[in-house]
Amino acid sequence: MVSKHKIEMVLTWYKRGYDVQLIAHRLGLDPRAVQDILRQAAQAATRPEPPAGKPEPPEFSDRPLWEGERP
Repeated sequence: MVSKHKIEMVLTWYKRGYDVQLIAHRLGLDPRAVQDILRQAAQAATRPEPPAGKPEPPEFSDRPLWEGERP
């Protein structure tokens, strides 16, 4: 498994024009792993956005759920 930091480095270096072989060598990864990371990033970019009607999660409240003394 590749760490999140290395995934970010792969994507950044690839956007800057570095070759897949060079990225793999510098990060100590298999070139196939680098290609998988790039393919997954491309698929994530083409996924549709979630529906706009999805409700937001409730806001946190520090108000107690009961009033008065506890039994």
